[in-house]
Amino acid sequence: MKRVILAVTFLALVLPALRRAEAGVEVSVDFFYDNLESDGNWVEMEDYGYCWQPSVAVSNPLWRPYADGYWAYTDVGWTWVSYEDFGWATYHYGRWAHLHDRGWFWVPGREWGPAWVSWRTGGDYVGWAPLPPRGIGEVVYDSRPITGRVDVEFDIGPDYYNFVDVRYIGEPVLRERIFEPNLNITYITETVNVTNITCVNSTVYNYGPDYDRLSRYSTRPIRRMTLEHDANADLNLTAKAKGLTRVRGDKLIVAVPLTIQKPPGLVAPKTVKEKITKPTLEHGWGGVPEPKAQADLRHKMKNEHPENVLPPSVKPHDNLDTTQNPATISPPRDKGVNKDARPEVAPAAPPPPPLPNREARPDSLVRRPLPPERVAPPTLDSPPNTRPMGPLPPVSGAPPKLEVPPDARSKGPPPPERIAPPKVDAPPDRPTRPHPPERVAPPKLEAVPASPPARVMPPKREAPPEVPHPPRPPERIAPFPGPAPNGPVKTDVPHSRRPPDQREMAPSPAPGR
Repeated sequence: MKRVILAVTFLALVLPALRRAEAGVEVSVDFFYDNLESDGNWVEMEDYGYCWQPSVAVSNPLWRPYADGYWAYTDVGWTWVSYEDFGWATYHYGRWAHLHDRGWFWVPGREWGPAWVSWRTGGDYVGWAPLPPRGIGEVVYDSRPITGRVDVEFDIGPDYYNFVDVRYIGEPVLRERIFEPNLNITYITETVNVTNITCVNSTVYNYGPDYDRLSRYSTRPIRRMTLEHDANADLNLTAKAKGLTRVRGDKLIVAVPLTIQKPPGLVAPKTVKEKITKPTLEHGWGGVPEPKAQADLRHKMKNEHPENVLPPSVKPHDNLDTTQNPATISPPRDKGVNKDARPEVAPAAPPPPPLPNREARPDSLVRRPLPPERVAPPTLDSPPNTRPMGPLPPVSGAPPKLEVPPDARSKGPPPPERIAPPKVDAPPDRPTRPHPPERVAPPKLEAVPASPPARVMPPKREAPPEVPHPPRPPERIAPFPGPAPNGPVKTDVPHSRRPPDQREMAPSPAPGR
């Protein structure tokens, strides 16, 4: 029994690991075909094979790769962390190509990298551009370094680049900070290419701009993360759960393999939307129509050196707090950056208002007057709403007295005692409001003893007049058989409801008696 239990336990532990190992070996390009079909369409492009276009690139002509996400610096260099569901594949494998009047297409590749981009920096700007396929055929990275001459070797024009202000390279949402592509010509002239993609022991490293230099000028700390490969993950279940690339704290967990195996035979997507013959591949020079300007830019790209990076015009942040996590900070709401803008600082307090011009204003406005002193209200003899202005008339036997204006300060002896004003009913200029008439109670109605007034008795219906009954027909009386001789006469009294007459009841005397 114990052997059976041990055997079952061994199989339960070993079989899943074997399946995961087999799954890791058998992963090929058809893994892309099965897991990207819901987010876009596969097309067959001449010279490049099967390529994929995201649905958002069709619905939004302004959509660009490497825009919806942020940059993190991991142990393999600059790594793009995307918010898009298909970012686990399109930003870490393969290349991007822009077709005329069709938009962006992704060309699959088999080598995983932190980001397949070209870097430019200098002055107040930093930019990156997706690498296009080099030549035709399958995209294969031959482990050769990709250096600052990538713009010349891959023929990358200004329209491919996403430029931002150097102060916003640490933003958690960079799509709101990317400049308009029609200004990229200016940014190309002020920056130099600093791309440095290398491969060591089958691991791709993306070293571009100097991390310490950009950190000194970034208003937000550039996130540092540790890259972790989950080799034991079930790829099919993880792909359905949208967890092939996920962030957990300061770790970037990647469940996809570093190398996609080449299929033994021809493999095609289940659904191919169309076949594109003779595709017109654009390299980003559409915004430079003048041949002379285009030639000047190409000459500049060819002769520039990564060591000649101009310093930014803004002040560096020497005491930058690197403990903050930029992914947990909400991005600012303002869009677009001015070239001459400076780092955000706390607004200074507004200056105090200027003093009034005493020469141009009367004395009453220069110096705030003191509150007027209390003066006894005027008597009934003085006119309403007036105060005596000037000396009062002399009183017999007493020297005239001058009344001090109410708005002047008294510096002499204390004023005489105030005399209570006579009590008046109301000031003359404010008539007393008449009292409202007293409310008189309505007359009390006498109660009607017969019935409440609200209830009306219906009229009394009179009895219909008596209808005279038709006279009863006389009752038929049987004829007398005739009197018996010398005997009483018998009369049959009819049955009636009325009592018989007494006279009829008296016996009639017998004849002859």
